[in-house]
Amino acid sequence: MLLKLEYFDLKAVAELARLIFAYADEKYEDVRVSSESWPAKKPSTPLGQMPVLVLENGEEFAQSVAISRYLAHKFGIAGKTAEEKLLCDMVVDTVKVDIWKLVVDVYLEKDESVKAQKIVEATPKIEQFMQKLEKYVRGTDTVLASGFSWADLALFNAVNDLFPVVKIQLDPGLKKLHAVVKRARTEPKIAAWLAERPDTVI
Repeated sequence: MLLKLEYFDLKAVAELARLIFAYADEKYEDVRVSSESWPAKKPSTPLGQMPVLVLENGEEFAQSVAISRYLAHKFGIAGKTAEEKLLCDMVVDTVKVDIWKLVVDVYLEKDESVKAQKIVEATPKIEQFMQKLEKYVRGTDTVLASGFSWADLALFNAVNDLFPVVKIQLDPGLKKLHAVVKRARTEPKIAAWLAERPDTVI
């Protein structure tokens, strides 16, 4: 039985896990749950939310970052030392908690004038997070000195999939982060996934 990842037909909080699967070249079931079928499914999920990762033995687990962390460890891209793992966690949490909160607040806003103001307010906060993360890039084109990790994929996910929602681009002066994002984007298995994945807004 293959691992199964269940989520809506969106990138959102499940895309980092999908990117990890793609980079590891691991087959899995990418189950896209419709909004119509979600209410009936919701009570049977571990925490009443998605994504849900179903293991080979049928056990189910929730929480997007926990799922991605598990996959990163399973596929060997979580860092070589305790300190590298800590650095990965710091980068990923910044993207998937702090930056994600700002992006989703903009995305869910229906009033266009309020949305525009939220973009103005979110932009310097996101830029400040990225400026701070630039200082923690240890490799030439990877966050870790030891090589590619899920932290690189998290940064790519932020710049490629989240930044367009708030209509910002990565500061050209953040050369280390640009190198990290470029490396991730040009990884053959990541490029293949980007070409085949469903086109969704977020």
